[in-house]
Amino acid sequence: MTVENLKDFDRTLFGTKIVNFNTQKLGLILYTWTNVYADAHIPFATCVDENGKKYNVSMDDIRAIEDLDEDELQELGLKA
Repeated sequence: MTVENLKDFDRTLFGTKIVNFNTQKLGLILYTWTNVYADAHIPFATCVDENGKKYNVSMDDIRAIEDLDEDELQELGLKA
């Protein structure tokens, strides 16, 4: 996959700290894009994890740390 082939490629959220709910790990957004399936357009993000590994994830499976409340942060073990 090349950047030229991504639909709606956007770097607006670059550097946003997120929680990946699939892995329960922190990451950073590099860019967002639309994954076009047969009859659906699914918003995706390309992120980097704490170890520097790049991965693609549906935007439905991540959330910005700043959007989490105190209880959610504690539940994820991100706040003492």
